[in-house]
Amino acid sequence: MLFLALAAFLLPGLTWWVWLGDREQDPIISLAQILGISLSVIILLAEAVFFLGGSFSPWGIIILLGFFAAVLIFGIIKKGLKIPREARPYLWIGLVIFGLAVAWRLFQARELVLPGWVDSQHHYLIIKVMLEAHGLPHTLDPYLPTPFYYHYGFHAVTAFITAISGLEINQAMLIMGQILNAAIGLSVYTLGKTLFKDWRPALGAGLLVSFVTRMPAYYLTWGRYTLITGLVLLPLAMSAAIDLLDGKNKIRGALTLALLTGSVLLTHYFAALLLGLFLVMILIVFLIKNRRNFRDAVHRGLVVGAGAATGLFIASPWLIRVIRYSTLNTGVAVNLPESLSTVIADPGELEYISNLLGPASSHWLLFAGGLGLILGLIQRKPVGFSVWSLALAALSLPWSLSLDPFRPDHFAIVLFLPMVLWAGFLFWQAGFGLDHLFKQHWIQTLLLILIIAGWSAWAFPLQSDIVNAVTVLVTEDDLAALDWIKENAPPDARFFINTAYWLNDVYRGVDGGGWLLPYTGHWAVVPTVFYGYSPDIARNQQIQAWGEDASAISTCSPDFWALVEGANLNWIYIREGIGSLQPQGLEGCEALRFYFQYGQVYIYQIIK
Repeated sequence: MLFLALAAFLLPGLTWWVWLGDREQDPIISLAQILGISLSVIILLAEAVFFLGGSFSPWGIIILLGFFAAVLIFGIIKKGLKIPREARPYLWIGLVIFGLAVAWRLFQARELVLPGWVDSQHHYLIIKVMLEAHGLPHTLDPYLPTPFYYHYGFHAVTAFITAISGLEINQAMLIMGQILNAAIGLSVYTLGKTLFKDWRPALGAGLLVSFVTRMPAYYLTWGRYTLITGLVLLPLAMSAAIDLLDGKNKIRGALTLALLTGSVLLTHYFAALLLGLFLVMILIVFLIKNRRNFRDAVHRGLVVGAGAATGLFIASPWLIRVIRYSTLNTGVAVNLPESLSTVIADPGELEYISNLLGPASSHWLLFAGGLGLILGLIQRKPVGFSVWSLALAALSLPWSLSLDPFRPDHFAIVLFLPMVLWAGFLFWQAGFGLDHLFKQHWIQTLLLILIIAGWSAWAFPLQSDIVNAVTVLVTEDDLAALDWIKENAPPDARFFINTAYWLNDVYRGVDGGGWLLPYTGHWAVVPTVFYGYSPDIARNQQIQAWGEDASAISTCSPDFWALVEGANLNWIYIREGIGSLQPQGLEGCEALRFYFQYGQVYIYQIIK
């Protein structure tokens, strides 16, 4: 059923390609665009149905898929489905590499029984509520009394896959998340081919991002599925904008840019910021470079602006909802150290950024990317992308311009995007002289392949165990206990769980207890970190205080009973060896009933 769900997912993109696709272009780019358009259509349809007051019933989904299938078949009959003979080898190469990348990403997730870290919990909850609401929900009731206004692209697509395939939500999250992570390589290839007008540096960049760099593979350990989805769409939107400036396919290109821009805006707000910065920078550079033919340059710039503005208009109903409910503070500031001695004395922030950009194989690749960027600036191509790359590098530094609420580490973890493209460009250019010296055009390609193969071999042992053990909150024991609770705990069960400080005065669960609300539907003293999205500030502060109190409790002390009374708790979930409260601390406690144990997980009932 998974393959049927994936085929259904690709229907919108295939339909678009049959009617509007460029049959003469690189088939790997076509593959990336099919995937990107499918994402965009599902995301934008979810928004349209929400504001029209409808829902996706099973019959509605069948009718919708039937419509796309009928239009696709009619398009195949009318236009044919032939791929030029000379392009077919590239298609097979692209499919094989993408298949290997998917297999590699799934291998990296092999030990996870539930998606990792803290964000995965509310991603799971959102998908669960979407499935129950048959579309985008207005609130997260009955689980959290919180209006829903989050960027939802990944959740909508994964809910679609879950509904069609019959997979469990956690399985769909891991599988779809890793497929999309692998698809970033296709998008990077598309952008590289558009920038450098040659498949070789583009292929090098795609292979580097798929098999060498820590990011975005490491997103798995954080559960950053929304950013993964945004980074599939972002390079495709950037590529569409560059094509429009080059004067290619104005109507089709503007429509494609509109769809991709709208879906980026609804998928991840940081990816949307990166796209906005890119569009502004390339337009400014393009107008300056073409000042002698200013009228034509303005016309092309207006086409790009119209495509992006249309995407903004399409996404605006949801963005207005976000502005209505969001309490995030935005702004621009300049952060500078007091002195150089301050940086030397306390290099912690730089070390943190350096760790994100590592390990050694990625550090050296960053150096290669920097050399490629310098070479690109010398050759004056492509200047707009060069400026954008420099901006990302600068914003990754702890002491530079800051764009609140985004931190330097947010920029650091996406720096792989320009890094692999410029490194691929450098490796390609490295063989250019050898080609001319020996009069053999294959030498340049061979050198590129050898460099990428060597770097991949270097990175392989560092990438095979990409998941950080600290971020694995759920073990097999936890999963068994959660399944037991889902089946046996009464509906009014409210759990004490061990907690720890996370960030911004918010506390998180330290083990499977953090998954109680999303996975079983039962309340926990910290009901995922997503409770902070509620506009009820007093309630948020109360949960925050409960989380802080729970983090300090080690016995059934008066503080414990005060928390039980205040939060109306009647059950306890703890895992041996994790958190401040352990089974030994509950020995001899009155009004507690040991109820269930599976491995290291203990469940108690509080008898009031």
